[in-house]
Amino acid sequence: MGLKNILIISFLVFSCNNQINKNIDIGNISILKYPNTKELNKWIKIDSQYAKVFEVRKYFENFVKKDFFEKEEIQTEFGELTWSDLSDYQKKYAELLNNNQKNYKETMELTRFVDSLMMIEYPIIINFVDKIFELEYY
Repeated sequence: MGLKNILIISFLVFSCNNQINKNIDIGNISILKYPNTKELNKWIKIDSQYAKVFEVRKYFENFVKKDFFEKEEIQTEFGELTWSDLSDYQKKYAELLNNNQKNYKETMELTRFVDSLMMIEYPIIINFVDKIFELEYY
């Protein structure tokens, strides 16, 4: 699992914390769908992390069959997982890496530690990524 997260990490931006207007509802659509361009650009303007979520979402398509995101099983299991959830996950992962890197000499040890924390806090995202990386190339 560490290798999968390393791939995702490569898309992360260790950006400064953006102040998000909590009254604006962004990222609230299923990660199985794409927002329209105007909506996505609005999200990115408010929080640049959504550009990285977009990159990761496109990247996932390289590892699944064309109809993966439309399958009823996937829709049922992950339909409630949102773009916002993935953005929060990426930010938390980057934060944990940053805060703990001084405690680990080896990158793999650090990644395993952060992965273990993320499994507890974000099990649905871990399951989603695992399902994608079953390597069902089309």
